[in-house]
Parts: sequence; structure tokens; C-alpha cells
Amino acid sequence: MPRPRTPLLDRRRIGAAALRIADEQGTLTIPALARELGVAPSALYHHVSGRDEIISLMREELALETSPDAWDPAQPWEQALEDWARSYRAAFAGHAGAVPLLATAPLGEPFLYAMYEKVAELLLAAGFATHQVMPLINAMESFILGSALDLVASPVLVADVPRETAPHLAAALDDIPHDHRRAELAFDTGLCALITGFRALLPT
Repeated sequence: MPRPRTPLLDRRRIGAAALRIADEQGTLTIPALARELGVAPSALYHHVSGRDEIISLMREELALETSPDAWDPAQPWEQALEDWARSYRAAFAGHAGAVPLLATAPLGEPFLYAMYEKVAELLLAAGFATHQVMPLINAMESFILGSALDLVASPVLVADVPRETAPHLAAALDDIPHDHRRAELAFDTGLCALITGFRALLPT
């Protein structure tokens, strides 16, 4: 039989289909992915080595939604860094069901180089030393991924606190929203604290 004009599979199609499944089901299996693509499970292994690489392709799809051109490095570095963090987390927010899988995938892969290159350039231009750049990026990435996981956590993380034994905690809980705004407030607070802390680390 002649080859089909358009291949049934390529890595982009596999990654996009895997992301759809994880979004809808909160998990991912090779048989489910094969069914979604209309192929036998064995056909996937002509393109990927296994589940870990498929999750990596899902992250690649996500990274494509976080264009380095979406934020302007010509503005103050604090604002540019904040814009990057918000755009990266927004991409995760669009795939909340897949977050637990995406947040544990390897982070140092070629498709992320363009994004990290721009962040590294931004930090160096701001005056940070070369040895500070990767710790700063890793700290920000860890915070963003943790915040992404928070998007799919329960709106109420601490409940039924006995006021007689934990009065301060109970009072603090009374003063925060118990819906999706809780995660947003935590993200805003943490992002502000991180950038303020980064500023304090600038070499004098």
C-alpha cells in the first residue's frame, strides 16, 4: 500500500493528544493515548521512548503557549520577570487537569531553551552575576509549578480548625477567601515576595 500523504503520527500530534487526555481525565496511559490517535500502542514507540517522553511532549505543547515574545525585556526587569511568571502560570491554568503530570516532567529540555535564554539575558542585564542566574530561574520555576498545582487543589486547604487550640490560625483563615481566589492571592503574594527578595540579591 502507498504511504499516506499525511503521516498518522508525529511528535506534535502525540503531545497535543496526550495533553487533551490528561486535561480531561487527570491522568495518562499509553492505551488511552493510542485510542485517541487511532493507532496501536506499539505505533507510539516509533516516535517516543515511553511515558516520560510523552509527558515531555505535553510540556513542549505548553511551552509553545508561553511565547518569549509575550513579555518585553526592555521594561524594568522586575516587571518583565513578573510578566513571564504570570504568562507561564496562565499556560498551566489552561490545562488544570494535566498540571500534576506536567509539574513533574523534566525541565531542562531543548524546547525550553529559548524561554530560559530570554530570562537569563534579562537577569544578567539587570546586574545579577552569572552564578546567580540558574538558582534564580530554578527558584521562580519551582514557585510557578507549585502555584500551578495549587490551582487544582481544594479551595480550602485547612478546615475545621479548633479555635480553642489554634486561635491565631483560625483568625487568619477567617480573613482569606475560601474559593479559587485563595490560590490567586497566594500566587500574587509569593510572586511579590520572590521578586523583592531577588532585588535584595543584586550585587552592590
